[in-house]
Amino acid sequence: MRTIKIMLLGMIILCSSACKKFLDVIPDNVATLDQAFQMRATAKKYLFTCYSYLPMLGSVSQNYTFLGSREIATPYPGSQAPGVPESIMQLCYDYQNIVTPIANYWDGENGGVAMYTAMRTCNIFLENIGKVPDMTEVERKRWIAEVKVLKAYYHFLMMRMYGPIPIMKVNIPVSADVEAVKVKREPVDDVANYIAQLVTEAVPDLPPTITNQREELGRITAPIALAIKAYALTLNASPLFNGNADYAGLKNKDGKALVNTAADVSKWQKAAAACQEAITAANSAGFQLYHFEKPFDLNTIGDTTKTCMDIRCAITDDWNQECIWGFPQSTTSELQRECAPRNDVYSYTYALWAANMNACEIFYTGNGVPIDEDIDWDYANRYTKLVTIPAGMRSILKPNYTTSSFNVNREYRYYADLAFDGSSYFMKQRANEDNLLYINTMWGSSSANSLSRYSFTGYWPKKLVSWKTSGDGGSYTADAYTWPAIRLSALYLMYAEALNESEGPSAKAYQYIDAVRGRAGLAGVVQSWAAHSRNATKPSTREGLRSIIQQETMIEFIFEGENYWNMRRWKRLDLMNRAVTGWDVTQSTPAAFYKVRSIYQPHNTYKDFLAPIKEENLYVNPNLVQNPLW
Repeated sequence: MRTIKIMLLGMIILCSSACKKFLDVIPDNVATLDQAFQMRATAKKYLFTCYSYLPMLGSVSQNYTFLGSREIATPYPGSQAPGVPESIMQLCYDYQNIVTPIANYWDGENGGVAMYTAMRTCNIFLENIGKVPDMTEVERKRWIAEVKVLKAYYHFLMMRMYGPIPIMKVNIPVSADVEAVKVKREPVDDVANYIAQLVTEAVPDLPPTITNQREELGRITAPIALAIKAYALTLNASPLFNGNADYAGLKNKDGKALVNTAADVSKWQKAAAACQEAITAANSAGFQLYHFEKPFDLNTIGDTTKTCMDIRCAITDDWNQECIWGFPQSTTSELQRECAPRNDVYSYTYALWAANMNACEIFYTGNGVPIDEDIDWDYANRYTKLVTIPAGMRSILKPNYTTSSFNVNREYRYYADLAFDGSSYFMKQRANEDNLLYINTMWGSSSANSLSRYSFTGYWPKKLVSWKTSGDGGSYTADAYTWPAIRLSALYLMYAEALNESEGPSAKAYQYIDAVRGRAGLAGVVQSWAAHSRNATKPSTREGLRSIIQQETMIEFIFEGENYWNMRRWKRLDLMNRAVTGWDVTQSTPAAFYKVRSIYQPHNTYKDFLAPIKEENLYVNPNLVQNPLW
């Protein structure tokens, strides 16, 4: 019996891949757990071990949401996409399963990070940090606060993926009996409240900013902590967990309901308050929406290029003023190699990560409204109509070049975020606006003669490639930037969403949406819809403004992986099931090239709102219940 009990305990709430002794997470060169906390130096190593479980969101091999969102698509099988595990490819093509779940964060398998091992490591730290003699109480409190927030974040990642989960407040003692380790899932409201509680406890002992940037960039600050709280409470207030009748049957075996099926507006009020608190802390610490500052050695650039750089560099400018939390361990070199199109400078890229043309319909027209609402934009003929690009658009499109009307008169984020045939590609090596590089992807050109290094839709996610990345024809050197895990613009849009859901359209909600739109060169929502939309009063209703906020969020965070989660928390199966489409890329004339092809049609149902728990865990622990329909 004792052998069985130890085996169960070692799994820690039944993470079958995490059957490790506690000592397995002790830093290198530290022999025992006691020695890990005998002095400050070894305790600091353990602190960094707590950070080591942060997912590498800028990695093509670990961040499955890049492809899972289907905003980016790539050929299947995975052998055609170097560096991308086949399991991630399979997730993009609806191969999720309960036997060996893809991106399994519960157990740390198949591209997932072992979150319960991460929580256990944090608990060990919190239980033992008081033993360290050679550190000040101020520093001790700061480290404790950091680890509490990390623990909150790891719970948030699990809540976002699985919904109701077992809460790991403390580690189960070795003396616990077998039944004690057969934990149950906790209601999602309790999980969200626990995350908020951890953050609230931690914030007083956290610095507002990192002052020792050479050594501490990426460590937890008060704005980071409050942003995590805002994310968790907004998720809990969203339709997935707030009044979702589809989850009426999601209960523990004792009958305890895990999701509240009655909508509660107070959740949105709490989310709004959390977003406001996070924004206030971030603004006070100096964070603001990013705007490109021209380096001294860069030629003068026009207003259009400047606006595009404002948008594009919010991601790729390392540790910029909008990045509240960056993940320094998450390198983006391979990501850029996948996303950069082959051209006269970048001839040594993979170039296989294609932007889904269907997803690109989400971008507004140049008037700042949806393409199917704009009274001045020819939506019906958007695919079939060919146009010649006027000289006045040379900063973004090749003059006198033939393209589809789909590519013309779109908002600046369309041109900042996408590369396609005839589009400009502003880069440090070709930053002279009198000598811009234009992408040439018509079949038979030097950059379009083989599907092995080509976008199969005709579009690339330029947004993820730094303008400083360079090449010389035979080489490719990525300007590897830190992945921005939390951006200020996300808080602005979540705050607007929470305000609208809790009290309806308001001047304050418009203010925060319009701030993000303004950075993108667009007028405010009320003005834009009144002047250009067939539905001029749309921003004045809760339902209309909800649609606008969701589309604004989808545009602002396209290709970053965030929309994988947004589509789920909003219960937007229509977005999750957008087909993967593109142009007929093997054609060599505009008339033949600009024909829409349907490449893949997803088949998501509401079961895909939450990830499955590995079925082996359900056998080992009969107290666990599976997510609906898996």
